[in-house]
Amino acid sequence: MTEGEFVADAIDRHPTPRRILLATDLSGRCDRALDRALLLADEWKAGLVVVHALEPQYQAAIEAEHALPSWRRRDPNRRISVAERQVREDLLGRDVPFEVVIEEGEPAEIVLRVAEERGCDFIVTGTARNETFGRFILGTTVDRLARRASVPLLVVKARAGRPYSRIVVATDFSDASRRALEGVAELFPGRAVALLHGYRPAVANRISASAADETDRRLAADECAAFLAAADLTPDFRRNLQSFIEQGEIAWIVNAYAEDKGLDLLVIGARGRNIVLDLLLGSTAEHLLRSAPCDVLVMRKS
Repeated sequence: MTEGEFVADAIDRHPTPRRILLATDLSGRCDRALDRALLLADEWKAGLVVVHALEPQYQAAIEAEHALPSWRRRDPNRRISVAERQVREDLLGRDVPFEVVIEEGEPAEIVLRVAEERGCDFIVTGTARNETFGRFILGTTVDRLARRASVPLLVVKARAGRPYSRIVVATDFSDASRRALEGVAELFPGRAVALLHGYRPAVANRISASAADETDRRLAADECAAFLAAADLTPDFRRNLQSFIEQGEIAWIVNAYAEDKGLDLLVIGARGRNIVLDLLLGSTAEHLLRSAPCDVLVMRKS
């Protein structure tokens, strides 16, 4: 398929995303996000919109143009041409329909506007950098997208060698996390998924710690059963779903699960959107987004 060949007939026949937006700064660290976006586009038979935002060209740089080679001075759109050429070279030989959008301005604003204009229903991006001991720095653009994107946002941290097969949904039994679980069932049907919940002791300093823990665990299990009963899930998905209810902070539980069992994708739910206030995801979701040792998918409850 060639650029722009978005086949509406095939796209409309499946409930998975029809058009994926890849937000990239064209650095080497975004290669992982590109590879994952291509894997998902192939899996979902979706088109790809690659968006790159150029930083504003400040006056000092403009005034220095006279010192540049002549061929550059004759090309006022040189920066756009260079960026577009890099994107096309990265996608050379890939059998995915794509479109390239290069604009100057604030990255998050451009990504959100293009996603709406092009009808993109899934956004993929990468982290700003990965520091020692696995600490991921998301960067301002990812933070803003996580707070304001109205469609699922995938933050890619790991290399994309294969489709996602080890998926975890972190839940606090809220409506937002229920939507996240339902979203995973729609996006990745047939996959084995684990549901993780971390509970805290309801009352501190009880006489019998073991009895108290059993009570807390039973209450959490009952809440989990009600949560799953209210979720819109297929019988096949329910059969492949494992639930783990553990005492402790959910971020620690997620990392322990990843270390012991392996984890490709963590899915978290985010609360409703408010562009004026730039509404926070919630402290737990934000912590998971930064601390998880794997890719993180933010599903927003509409």
